[in-house]
Amino acid sequence: MRLLLQLILFAGVLPAAAAVAWNAPPFPRVAGNFIGSPQNYDNAAVQAQLARFSVDIINTWPGWQNGRGTTLSQVVQNIKSINPNTLIFEYVLFESLYSSPAGGDPWSAERAALNNNGWWLYPIGSSGTPLVSGPSYVTNLTLFTPTDSNGYHFVDWFANFVVKTYMVSAPSLDGIFEDNIFWKPRADGDFNRDGIMDSQNDPTVQAWLRQGERQYLNDLRAAMPGKYLMGNISDLGTSGAVFPELTGQLNGGLMEGLIGYSWSPETWGGWTAMMASYRQEMAAVAAPQLAMFAQIGSVTDYQGMRYGLASCLMDNAYYTYNASASYNDLPWFDEYNANLGQSISPPTTSAWQNGVYRRDFANGIALVNPKGNGPRTVTLESPFKRLSGSQAPSINNGQTTQTVTLQDRDGLILLRPNALPVPKPPASISIQ
Repeated sequence: MRLLLQLILFAGVLPAAAAVAWNAPPFPRVAGNFIGSPQNYDNAAVQAQLARFSVDIINTWPGWQNGRGTTLSQVVQNIKSINPNTLIFEYVLFESLYSSPAGGDPWSAERAALNNNGWWLYPIGSSGTPLVSGPSYVTNLTLFTPTDSNGYHFVDWFANFVVKTYMVSAPSLDGIFEDNIFWKPRADGDFNRDGIMDSQNDPTVQAWLRQGERQYLNDLRAAMPGKYLMGNISDLGTSGAVFPELTGQLNGGLMEGLIGYSWSPETWGGWTAMMASYRQEMAAVAAPQLAMFAQIGSVTDYQGMRYGLASCLMDNAYYTYNASASYNDLPWFDEYNANLGQSISPPTTSAWQNGVYRRDFANGIALVNPKGNGPRTVTLESPFKRLSGSQAPSINNGQTTQTVTLQDRDGLILLRPNALPVPKPPASISIQ
């Protein structure tokens, strides 16, 4: 109860916030994942690029504004002045912290809190060298950690730190993006601090982690009413994942690496495994389901991009494409300029013709030919128009067609000569 009262009092620091004023964009829905160096969000050209997307993730830190002649708040306002319907989320990470900061340490307050309260995850016991993951020390996100003088566990402290650092100073942010939301620990450790190593594969230990994550998300929600919560939800798409504590806790998130990495489900399991992961992650998040279907690849691999985008369009996610694993680029494709309007058919789960999948929209259709299906020719019920573009002119040539051939692992967007009406919900239904 003490923590809850403190969060309610702290929430009063924020400007009064109603629900985010935002309208669901037409398909294809596209998002920008721009968290990598140089994080030059003060650049007007970068702001204009970010404004082209419906959802953006950016990554600043305490003191980011020093020497830049602007603030995070002004950056967000500038982007929204170009596109008021762009949702902007600040990247944060609670699961680990760099063990050896180079030069100045922007995370000195977090590091001091972790050190002073013993909030690291230790291999055994409650002191010594924390568990290491790559270049970082791992934090203990469970509720077995000691509490500080305010009655906070680490997850409570970090939630308040995030709100004070970002949401208070930049109230126009639409919410927080939390990286590394895991359904089970990535390593063994002494989570309950009893001097015995706990296994990451123990269902009880897995539940301890998720309970701490849930409390963190609840703390954030209480301290920033009217804002959205997003996270890296790729782990929630793992086959066999169990996460009752986390279902519906986030409003969306990044489905990292669905296509493009050696570990991507599309790489090792093909289109079926990728789509199963996609569906599972979509089902895990609450409205308005700001989930981002993430692909990485060459900026000139237009066929690969069409394949990913068309796969994304078989459900309702936002498509994001990066050429760099550092996520420091914002490529734009001709297909992003298409206006398919709203969907007039539900997410597609079965093939339409010759193993090719199709979904219908008010202004057009999306077709995807799964990996391993071989080249396929399909016949449409009436003529459709190809997009007009410069990146793949042999495909997007603006011509009208009724028969199209898709290569293996390919996709295509086609427009209708005349848009179809989108059914409206009954007037008696009120959506909050």
